[in-house]
Amino acid sequence: MPFILQVHPHLTSEALVERFKWCKNAGERLRLQAVMLKSEGWSAKAISDICKRREDWVRRTVHVYNDGGPEALEDGRRDNGRERVLGVAACEQLSAALLQPPPDGGLWTSPKVSTWIEEHHGLVVSEHTAWAYMVRTGHRRQVPRPKHPDADLEAQEAFKKGGFKVVFETSFEPTPKRKSRSGRRTKGGSG
Repeated sequence: MPFILQVHPHLTSEALVERFKWCKNAGERLRLQAVMLKSEGWSAKAISDICKRREDWVRRTVHVYNDGGPEALEDGRRDNGRERVLGVAACEQLSAALLQPPPDGGLWTSPKVSTWIEEHHGLVVSEHTAWAYMVRTGHRRQVPRPKHPDADLEAQEAFKKGGFKVVFETSFEPTPKRKSRSGRRTKGGSG
């Protein structure tokens, strides 16, 4: 007789459904769905078809849930246990610095932020990490608006002040008649 995998009652089926509805992490949501379906009596084969995973993944997910409860299904990759490069005070200093123009002028970029962190805190960080700290402190990429090299600035200012008063010259002459292939004139058509 084959072994039938059972789900331990850490949560009621209603609580599982609620947790599934409010879960924002896609991986955790998929694991909750697998456990929820298994608790309703679905087979591992049917769950694997729905979740687009292998049957052994379904069994492992249910075993993890049975051993550790719903918290064991959470995404364990968050921060990986590493401390952040910059502390709270250093992030506040960086945020204040980003409100001012950079020392060399121009706009803040991730290489400039990386250099600033190295000069002020003695930490060497990659441009990617510098970019992450820019975003974390609420700042975004600063790029000047593009300008066409042949743009007429006077015309742009005139347009901003109320538009152009251009009078278009139109020709009210009738369309000349074309000759057909036979040499006869036709009525403005394409012969």
